[in-house]
Amino acid sequence: MATSKVGVNVDEFSEDPTTLSGIVDILKAENKQFWIDRASQQILLTMYRFNFRPSFMPNKYQLPLTQPNHWKFEFHGKPTRDRSIDGHDLVYINYTWSTYLLSDFESPGISEPMLENIGGKWIEPIVLPCDPYHLLQRTGYACMDEGDFPIPSVHPERTEWFYDDTCDIEEPHVASPNQGCLQCHCSQTVNISCVDALKENIGSVNVSFIFTRLPWNQTQANRIRKLSDPQSTTHPEDADQNLLTSGLAAKLIEYKYFSSNSCEIHEPCIGGTGWRRLLLFDSSDENIGGTSLTIGQIYTLTDNATQEPAEVTNHGLYQYDTCHHHYHFKYYGTFTYDNEQFQNSKRGFCIMSTGRQANAEWSPLWSSFYNCTYQGNSPGWTDTYQAGIPCQWIDITDYNTTNSSTTAFLKANMNPDNMLCEGQLVLDADSNFIWEQTNFTAIDGQTVYKPECVTGTNPSTLANNIDEVQITLPTDGHGYVTEPCFPYGQHIGSEKNCGFMMKSPMEKCQPGEITKLSCLLETNLNCSAVLTPQVVRICESSQVLNTGLACDYNTALKNMVVDSSSTSVITFMCPSFRDSQELGGLYSIYVASIMDQLDDQQTTVVCEQMQ
Repeated sequence: MATSKVGVNVDEFSEDPTTLSGIVDILKAENKQFWIDRASQQILLTMYRFNFRPSFMPNKYQLPLTQPNHWKFEFHGKPTRDRSIDGHDLVYINYTWSTYLLSDFESPGISEPMLENIGGKWIEPIVLPCDPYHLLQRTGYACMDEGDFPIPSVHPERTEWFYDDTCDIEEPHVASPNQGCLQCHCSQTVNISCVDALKENIGSVNVSFIFTRLPWNQTQANRIRKLSDPQSTTHPEDADQNLLTSGLAAKLIEYKYFSSNSCEIHEPCIGGTGWRRLLLFDSSDENIGGTSLTIGQIYTLTDNATQEPAEVTNHGLYQYDTCHHHYHFKYYGTFTYDNEQFQNSKRGFCIMSTGRQANAEWSPLWSSFYNCTYQGNSPGWTDTYQAGIPCQWIDITDYNTTNSSTTAFLKANMNPDNMLCEGQLVLDADSNFIWEQTNFTAIDGQTVYKPECVTGTNPSTLANNIDEVQITLPTDGHGYVTEPCFPYGQHIGSEKNCGFMMKSPMEKCQPGEITKLSCLLETNLNCSAVLTPQVVRICESSQVLNTGLACDYNTALKNMVVDSSSTSVITFMCPSFRDSQELGGLYSIYVASIMDQLDDQQTTVVCEQMQ
């Protein structure tokens, strides 16, 4: 249970009182579902803390979030607008969130000793942004904990996987060929703490999460269990990884530039250098068996944080990648879009319990698989690789969508070579793995071995490892930023990464020089119609791909709100030379309404380059 405030930061519109007044009126009139969606996003930002709690609190384990279908919200009063939260202009509402965790008898006391007995209580504080959207756009990497992730993995649409309010100012990370990054900030130097960044840029709320151990109630347990995914296991004695299609469906299409020394070329998981169009998606596998999927010790950390290979690595099952500075498990799975030409494999850099999917007695609240040194997945828990992790994509650059979109199946095949033990491990008299030779060879030439395993049957635990979802690739120049905003109405202002329309795919400018555009609003309606403000985003364009690159807020050349008061001047640096094929001097223009509720489908922006 927790009591909090969630709101919408409208600081951006302080100099346009007419627009600001209209936005505030809309927000104050929003229905309950609008605030549930916003509060849900705020609660999701606790995921990293609670699911990786052993990293924050030694000798304690996870207190994992339940899935959102288990959540209950109660709102107190009506939305309020004031500057009481760190001086920011916010429209906010007070609410109470609650959920029930259902588990075995021992788990609560293992996760948190204060919950060992009936009636036990534990309070865990966390600082959250009052406005939970556009976190990366507003605070940069200040609240992003990149430790143990490949660099770079942070994505503006997946910040809940990295949010850590304890991140502070750190010395710049120095890459080493023998160790990964073990601090908050790995890809960028940050000169402000997370809490200070929230206070300065969004508005912060101090939230106390109260955990209470309740006496057993069979009726309540039955109600909770009915919402669990799944309610019970058909393989109580086996590990059984089940592919979740919800992850595949959570796709993002974007353009990224890769130089010749990119790790992604070394992997390889892209078809070439330069601008590539990528189909990003989440990949989630839930252990629906009753025993842990155990991989074991991958490495140990020495006093200087060097990763020394351990038993699993010494048998070639995991192989060290000197570019990403971590171990890879190259046999996790394969992905295919439409046909074999567009495929990729899932590199399991860290197979662990990233979230608890089930909420039932057969799934423990805690998991011993919470970091990259000792890997596996506990019953009822998922191992998720979210969009944004390098190579968690399919390169679709060569797919022809010049004139029309195309729809095909994104297919996943997890554990195709049966290198993970989905069943029961065969152990020796001392409870150690018995290693079985395979036909695979590691990058250093050694033979790869896998633990001996008896695969589960009736049905086979390998039968649920293949699935597919239908995915549509939009025409060139479009990506996730040109998709409709979801949830409706939640993304507001120039920082939004949704709802854009490509206005002009290829405009010329002088490479490396300041470029100015004169932009004004127009409408298809009569001249007395009210013009609604629009967001103008300037993106780079690709000479090779002959299209605009549908950039997000953080990679844009410029983001600006154009209102109806007068002509707006947009100033940006013209793209410079990148390589022998991308010579620079090309940009594109994307336009969006400042919020869904003000999109009249009639107002547009006309921009001309100033000489």
